[in-house]
Amino acid sequence: MLNNTAVDRKTLAWIKQGVDETLKSVSHAPDEFARNTDDVSPIQCCIEPLHRVKGAVEIIGIQGALLLTLELEQLARALINNNVMQKKDAAEVLATGMLQLPGYLESLYFGQPDIPLVLLPLLNDIRAIQDKELLTEGEFFSPDLMITAPQQTESPCIIKGDIETVAKKLRPGYLSGLLGVIKEEQVTENLEKLILVVDNLQIASATAKAKQLWWIALGVIESLYEQGLESSIAVKILLGRVDRQIQRVIEFGEQMLTEDPPDKIIKNLLYYIAQSSTKNEQVIEIKKAFGLDYPDDSMVEKARENLYGFNANLIESVSAQVKEELATIKDALDIAMHAQAGSTSGLSAILQHFNTVANALGMLGMSTPKELIDEQKHFLKPKIDLNETLDDEDFMHIASTLLQVESSLSSLSSTLDASHNSGNLPPAEYEKLLKLVAKEIIKEIHGIKDNINSFSLNPADTELLDNIPQRLDHIAGAAHMLRHKTQMSLSRAIGDYIARELIEKNNTVSTISLDLLADAITGLENYYQTILEESVAPEIGLQVASQSITQLGYPPKEDNVKTAYNNIKPATNVTLTHSA
Repeated sequence: MLNNTAVDRKTLAWIKQGVDETLKSVSHAPDEFARNTDDVSPIQCCIEPLHRVKGAVEIIGIQGALLLTLELEQLARALINNNVMQKKDAAEVLATGMLQLPGYLESLYFGQPDIPLVLLPLLNDIRAIQDKELLTEGEFFSPDLMITAPQQTESPCIIKGDIETVAKKLRPGYLSGLLGVIKEEQVTENLEKLILVVDNLQIASATAKAKQLWWIALGVIESLYEQGLESSIAVKILLGRVDRQIQRVIEFGEQMLTEDPPDKIIKNLLYYIAQSSTKNEQVIEIKKAFGLDYPDDSMVEKARENLYGFNANLIESVSAQVKEELATIKDALDIAMHAQAGSTSGLSAILQHFNTVANALGMLGMSTPKELIDEQKHFLKPKIDLNETLDDEDFMHIASTLLQVESSLSSLSSTLDASHNSGNLPPAEYEKLLKLVAKEIIKEIHGIKDNINSFSLNPADTELLDNIPQRLDHIAGAAHMLRHKTQMSLSRAIGDYIARELIEKNNTVSTISLDLLADAITGLENYYQTILEESVAPEIGLQVASQSITQLGYPPKEDNVKTAYNNIKPATNVTLTHSA
């Protein structure tokens, strides 16, 4: 179950002030460490305060704050133990977390429920910098899997015999229906096949675990049938994993489902039932039995947007520090310009002030101003090292940059940059651009799929494929513009496979290869579809695409995949792999 509870204000007020003061006392530590990553003593100073905060939020049961504090403490220990490669970036992430933790508590004080899901992007930033597996929304979903299916009214199974016999005779119907659903052909009729099979498996089963699995799987299929749930690639894959359980029953009997229960599959099925909008009686019954309530997407997004706003005091403190540093830089440059005739002698000290400003801007999520400051530092450093003279134009350019950064600080609310932001647009504008590009990419993929389908019917006509590599290159270009490195590398890998294996070599292609190619293209399409529909778990589509094109011998370039923000390594509790 996703935690979604209000916190008692009196209790929270009792600890909030102490948490604020405790974290403020070490707020300088990440910046100090970034200046000299060989000295871990500033980070060591963070361990005990973070541990105290963890104890405080654990006592009053604030799950979101507890998760964040645990991750921050682990990151600090990883830095001390030299287990993080990108130390300066890690220091920035640590500072951001220590800034947002009091903000999260303050948001609870003003009435927001404790929804750990709100902190998911930040938690994944902390984990990514340590090369840990990323979390998915499913990680926060913990239904009670001891709930059993209700007693059914007596109705005969359409197949006579034991459960192994029933499963063996019904499985071909399930596979036929599943294939139709995956290919989106006669979907209604094929979902009816799945309903018939799973319903009769539940009737024929005797053990509680088997009945629970079929009951919940039937709820997902009914949701698809009544269009209360999107037929996404993740759901299709999940139905494929249900088929594996049917095969297990055929081979080992239904007792195997009790001895080695498919709890991850059941949890994932419940995860999608929680999002179903259907009024189907069975789906409502399942939701009621498991107490499934899922936070509204708009509520979660609004809470994320408010994280910085609720933490106004700390933001003001950091902004004041930045302005002081900028004033120091301007004073030093003013002296160099007027008293030293542009000489850079004695200016080496201001480079550290540039570092401090850049780190603070990064902590606030202001990536564009941070880049501007970094550019000026890189411009000045070689001139200072060589003791060169700056002309009036150089001073004017630097002064203009500093004024631009100050202006950004004055309008902080409009320049805060989400972790997925391009760094050049406010979040709302970037979201608009992202959806516009996603819409165009999906349109392009639909054209590609039409040509691939025509080619599958007439493999001799390779002219159908001629423009596909170029169209995939356009998609890669759009992904590059959005800084979607994983999506870019996937598009190019798919294009390379089609260009080399199907066009240049004109190889005879098997049905399995065509299916894998279709899965790769559909997985990429599914990712951008989740952007348009603001659905959960978009990384599953990328995982399917990556696995499929890799099986065809064209894995996405490793350097792109590793550095992408949306790491597509399978998550711990939501591991969905291709099956048919």
